Amino acid sequence: MFDIHGFEMTVFKLLIGVILIVLHLRLTGKQQTVQMTPIDFIGNFILGGIIGGVIYNHAISFAEYISVLLVTFAIVSGLNYLTSTFMSTRSLVMGKAYTIIEGGRFTQDALNSPDHTLDPVEFLAELRGMGIFLLSDISLVQREANGSLTVRKKGEGGINYVLVSNGQAVSDNLELAHRDEEWLRGELSSAGAGELEDLFIVELDADNHLNIVDQAGNTTGMTVSDPAVHEVTTVTEFQNPDSQTPTLKDFAVDGTDMATSPSE
Repeated sequence: MFDIHGFEMTVFKLLIGVILIVLHLRLTGKQQTVQMTPIDFIGNFILGGIIGGVIYNHAISFAEYISVLLVTFAIVSGLNYLTSTFMSTRSLVMGKAYTIIEGGRFTQDALNSPDHTLDPVEFLAELRGMGIFLLSDISLVQREANGSLTVRKKGEGGINYVLVSNGQAVSDNLELAHRDEEWLRGELSSAGAGELEDLFIVELDADNHLNIVDQAGNTTGMTVSDPAVHEVTTVTEFQNPDSQTPTLKDFAVDGTDMATSPSE
């Protein structure tokens, strides 16, 4: 027989669960899925499981249901705070960006690293989706921590890197920019910008210019006095890029001998 009281409690639990999830999203300022971290997605799966499993189980009291939801929210919020505050935790949880192509060549890090696997079919499909059909047209490709691709064609210039975020050096970006924290602190000192920990954002643009924003929002800029030498790890180069459309089959993974184009 249909239990009206049980049905009302089920609807009430469902309504409370939805309200708490919406409230949580509003408090964290994440109104779009692109703003969500892997922790958010995992938390949402857990919350969905809790709500779906509890609303039909009348043996679990309403107080227990609310308590479990609040504890889950607290764990997700705590993990998000750690990833936004400590860069080492952020890299561990969210992954790190890495360079796939630099100077028109595939890096060994992209081809041989155990931390990530480059699928040629998927990679080329992503490039085609961005309107890029020739590998020989590409100067730089980076896989961002969120999984997206950043691509620069030849002649378009380089990529801007955030080197400091909220008083912390972003070591992953320093590595991608072929710099280190010692170099960064020296440049900031010579510019009179103060300590790294007192800055909100420091960005290095493609023209070797540092854009510096302190915690008060004041902005200054300086040209890097000692630009880093862009030393690329052992890479493989397209074979005969002027005479044919290169594919990943044209690359020798060992990277010992570079193919020479006809123009050289």
